[in-house]
Amino acid sequence: MHVFGLHILDIAIVVAFLIALLVMGAVLARGITGESDFFVGGRNLGGWLQFFLNFGMMSDSNGAPTVATEVARQGVGGMWISLQVLFCTPFYWFSSIWFRRTRAMTVGDLLADRFANRGLAMGYALLQIVISMLVLGMGNIISYKVSSAMVVKAEVEWSPAERTSVEGFRELQQLTAQAGAGALPAVARERYHALIAQSRHGDLHSYVSWLQPTWFAVAYALVVSVYIMLGGLRAAALTDAVQGVLIVVFSVVMVPIGLARIGGFAGLHRLVPEEKFALFGSAAMSEYTWYSIGAMFFVALVVTPGAAGSVGPSAAAGRNERALRTGSLGGALAKRFVLIAWMLCGLLVAALFPAGLADPDSAWGVLAVTLLAPGLLGLMISGMLLGHMPLVGFNAVSASALFTRNVYETLLPGRPPAHYLRVAKLCIPAVLAASVLISMFFANVISLLSTIITFTTLFGGVCFLVFFWRRLRPPAIYATMAAHLVVIGLLPWVLPQFADFRRDPALVVQSPPRSVAVVGVATAADVQAGRAVRAGERITRQQELAPSAVFFEKVARSDPADPASPPEGIGRFVIETWLLAKVGVPVADFGPAGLTTCRWMFDACFPYVLLLLISALCCGRDGPRERAQRTRDDRFFAKTKTCIGATPEEDARAVAASEAEPWRFDHLKLFPRSSWEFTVWTRSDWLGFGLGWLMVAVVLLVLWAVVTVGA
Repeated sequence: MHVFGLHILDIAIVVAFLIALLVMGAVLARGITGESDFFVGGRNLGGWLQFFLNFGMMSDSNGAPTVATEVARQGVGGMWISLQVLFCTPFYWFSSIWFRRTRAMTVGDLLADRFANRGLAMGYALLQIVISMLVLGMGNIISYKVSSAMVVKAEVEWSPAERTSVEGFRELQQLTAQAGAGALPAVARERYHALIAQSRHGDLHSYVSWLQPTWFAVAYALVVSVYIMLGGLRAAALTDAVQGVLIVVFSVVMVPIGLARIGGFAGLHRLVPEEKFALFGSAAMSEYTWYSIGAMFFVALVVTPGAAGSVGPSAAAGRNERALRTGSLGGALAKRFVLIAWMLCGLLVAALFPAGLADPDSAWGVLAVTLLAPGLLGLMISGMLLGHMPLVGFNAVSASALFTRNVYETLLPGRPPAHYLRVAKLCIPAVLAASVLISMFFANVISLLSTIITFTTLFGGVCFLVFFWRRLRPPAIYATMAAHLVVIGLLPWVLPQFADFRRDPALVVQSPPRSVAVVGVATAADVQAGRAVRAGERITRQQELAPSAVFFEKVARSDPADPASPPEGIGRFVIETWLLAKVGVPVADFGPAGLTTCRWMFDACFPYVLLLLISALCCGRDGPRERAQRTRDDRFFAKTKTCIGATPEEDARAVAASEAEPWRFDHLKLFPRSSWEFTVWTRSDWLGFGLGWLMVAVVLLVLWAVVTVGA
């Protein structure tokens, strides 16, 4: 028996999971008595809860469809959209304790402590809240697209408009296959390009779902808001412990089922073109070459200090430094292995749907419906929803802490603790409601994810220099935040709203079309066309590559039905490549990987250039304000070098001693008499960092083995 496309057993499993979740939140609510309990779990999360909290944040279930989407589209190299942080993993051994040693709850508290500037803390907090809402909005989009692909209408229930959309998609699949084989009739070329334009405008769909995005996002936000309002950060951590098991299960359950259907790993290599198994794609066909991945790694390394600050509640909740370090590094490494299972699911999508999907973001959901029987599908939906809740909860708690402590308490000080706790809880549904609105504005997951990653380079630059550079000054942070907000945050989305702008001939430039030789396995159609003697033999085809948009995500006809209509840019205006073009970089000649590299390198360097330059200009005058700042810096950096005590009382005594003698750690400075506060590594630092690199090598070895088996 099916209701709205789902078996009654699947519905029962999903409802049971949601009820159990709310009961857990009600039980945890009894231990919440103040802001510390709600925001940072009473600063008492041990190693295992830290492990699950970090694993849940890094292995949010929505990462699975994101990786599967890119692998299905780009091949194995597409997994670098998430795996690019692999080489940052050893650095988590240090970054996990940077924020904890400041003894702050939020990054706003950190700035107020370092600079005694509550206005700066408020501005930074508001900007960080916006990013948290973008992350939540992206999660809503992915959760909907995955769930909607599992709750589909039968063909007899389609409306005329829905039927036209699906039939247009199927026709585009046929014409794309003919074009790829070099057999597209001349009379069909106009229809082919018209359908491509419709697809880029989002008018074609491979299925019709019962779910509506707005109602889905509202219902999901209501459930999560009630749960987190009851239990706070500890609720998110305990949910991570449950979903840690679920995420491993649903990450691997489809792999053996899918491999059995296509004939194992050998069948996978037979059905998927050989170039899609390359760890690094070619410059002509992929966005993920060795140099674009290097640029992504550089961005991830830049963002790492910002992550230490933006996930303040997680770091502040650690019971001690050992729990923080082992939990952070262990959770990160566990996520890297789960990524390999997600990559295999993406390859299964490429094998089972060689012509592609109308909406690549639905790849995971379509694969689940294709492979999973009733019961297992219900567990999959529950795993996706529950697996995303900890990240939703964590970002909501983080945004709530920033608003309550660094905005509300600044504007309305002196209220009793119970008052601020009520405000903090009321912030949760407000933040989730804003995320619903964001998910209605954005449609493309990869686009939003790239925007979030590149925008967080600002937080990476600020937090790194707050932790380690004495000459950083508030005017530099103010100016950099304003410039980043305008250049990276507003202009790329506001300018395309004007038709004249997105149709400007100078901006709808595309890279020249290319033709590349692709080695693959011959099909029956290749034998009939005379390109092969028998099916299964290796042949070389010439594949035509469509031009890449240079200054937009996509370029298509403004009216898909009118061949004479002017081209227009679709999606985000890539202002980074436009600025590079203005200084003489020949971006119009670059392929997808070159354009990606330019964008990521610009975003990584932009905030550091502004912060270093403006701070250097502001730091030259010696007056009362500058001398007071140097005194605060002495105490701040002495505190950040003071290890966390075994008990709150012992920790308070250690901090007091450091503030009384701020020079007592000067002998540990790596660069004496400089403005940089790096310290000499201890034996524990060397061992943890080395272990991290050893595990990186193990992950790469396992990845190579999985990609090559059956070839």
